[in-house]
Amino acid sequence: MKLKYIALVIVMVLMSAACGQVTKETVSPVPTDKIKSSGKRVVIMPFADYTPDSSPEFFWRRNLLVNESLEDEFARYGLMTALSEDVVDYLLGEHIIEPPEIFFADTPHNNYMRSEVDSGEWSTAMMDELKYAITRNDELEKKDKKRQAMAGGSQGSSLHISLNSDEVSKIGDFFGADYIVRGRLIEFEKGVAKDDFNPFHVGMLPFFFNSSQRLLFGLAKSENYELMDKMAIGGILGAVAGNANKNTPFSDSKKSTTSGHPLFGSTVTKTSDYHALNTALWGVAGASAAYLAHNGGKVPRAVVQIRIMVQDAHTGRLVWSNRSEVEVIPESMYAEQDYRKLIAKAIRRATSSLVRSFISTVESDLLTTPIEPIVVSDNK
Repeated sequence: MKLKYIALVIVMVLMSAACGQVTKETVSPVPTDKIKSSGKRVVIMPFADYTPDSSPEFFWRRNLLVNESLEDEFARYGLMTALSEDVVDYLLGEHIIEPPEIFFADTPHNNYMRSEVDSGEWSTAMMDELKYAITRNDELEKKDKKRQAMAGGSQGSSLHISLNSDEVSKIGDFFGADYIVRGRLIEFEKGVAKDDFNPFHVGMLPFFFNSSQRLLFGLAKSENYELMDKMAIGGILGAVAGNANKNTPFSDSKKSTTSGHPLFGSTVTKTSDYHALNTALWGVAGASAAYLAHNGGKVPRAVVQIRIMVQDAHTGRLVWSNRSEVEVIPESMYAEQDYRKLIAKAIRRATSSLVRSFISTVESDLLTTPIEPIVVSDNK
């Protein structure tokens, strides 16, 4: 009876412990009260996007992620940044950048092709051709608007003003800044780490077939060929195992029957041999395991490559430039696999190393140990 009461108490405790909520603050605000202000101001310009996927939506999203991370990193060293909304509004007003509709013409032909791309009913090659046609039409439309504006002698909204040293100085004067930060988004890639042979990343079964396939067949032309290689290895190993275990899963059996008189009648013995069937089943099991291993063990991968250039806001002179590339993959198969979080970590790491390099090169007086974000987990 005592054991029953103890078990009941344990169950009640476990149930009550699961009634609350877990609050986790993954990135806390920068504690500016503990950072001495340098009295200097930075203007972060929208970055030029050279990534393979450069649609307007993804372009603004990438810029937002990088801009937010840079603001945090500069704040850790006491450098204040101008509001990004004010910067964009100024650049639009000066026609240094243009709204998306200027560069992505809203024409019936382009709208029709965009609807076909969004439908997803075409092959990958055809979708690429449609996207190329849309981009090409946009470029021609943009050039045509420029020619019309120049022919009319008016400063139309499509006339782009180059961001030269004089314009940089004007931006610096307008925002009272000391530095103008510009940059390029060179790589923003999500995908799968193909050549990962760490069993703690991919799992034991994918590790076995990945390593044995490369060892025996080398690098195949495509993923389909690698699948065939692995299934061949699995089928052969399974058949060998089945041949060695001829009584698994089906055992050979003998059945004897007697006809006529028990003493004088003939005895017939029937033998059931499942050796060949067992070998075939083991071979199929090995090939199936290889198929599952090939489709499993996928390690998500996020790659970010950024270049940053810093100009003197008073003269427009380039004072510092550098770039960083960061690749993030989960530490193990049990770690966080969400691409959004992987790319956020890559951005924070890249911007952190770049800003620290800038501070150590140009503003070494500010090079102190920056205040890092605190991760808090509260049970309520």
